Amino acid sequence: MTCDELQTILGKIEAPVILLEGTRALPDGDAAKLEAVARRLAEAFPQARFRTGNAEGADAAFARGVAAVDPERLEYVLPYGGHRKNALASKSYQITLTDLPKVAEERAARDTAEASPAYGSMLAKREKVPSVGAKARYLLRDTLKVTGAPENGLPPATVGLFYVNAADPMKGGTGHTIRVCRRRGVPVAFQEEWMGWFPAE
Repeated sequence: MTCDELQTILGKIEAPVILLEGTRALPDGDAAKLEAVARRLAEAFPQARFRTGNAEGADAAFARGVAAVDPERLEYVLPYGGHRKNALASKSYQITLTDLPKVAEERAARDTAEASPAYGSMLAKREKVPSVGAKARYLLRDTLKVTGAPENGLPPATVGLFYVNAADPMKGGTGHTIRVCRRRGVPVAFQEEWMGWFPAE
């Protein structure tokens, strides 16, 4: 994906949602680059909102960049209330799984299992085994970042920009989120594409 292609995609939607996220294991020195890209995106696309999951690493770096421009356009989808609350930007929009009606959670569980069948047994046990339920909440959170929740006025993502582990980009929660995007027809771009969109400052 090029920056021009991103502009074309976003131009078709009145209020697009850009998903910004990636690996927790962010290499030293790259956090500043992610902040700069997120800030430039927020400046270049004032009609867009930016969504993340509030994880350490890439999520946090992206969020800092958006918040520096306009924290009110930053959306956090959280696995539970109080998740890394000290990292949340003030004036940002925040929604947790507990804010959703049961029907929305069940739909998210189905979408999660369809995108990542290996997690199906975990999802089936999430209400019976507390430790399993805790892990499942993170997966459901990742799914909701993409699919949204119309019951709560949360629209689906328009495009997803990911900072992935180059050796294994489909690993863990980031890989799951990418699979949900692809199943939903949400265009995705990795760092080798979007890192070059804006000239160095």
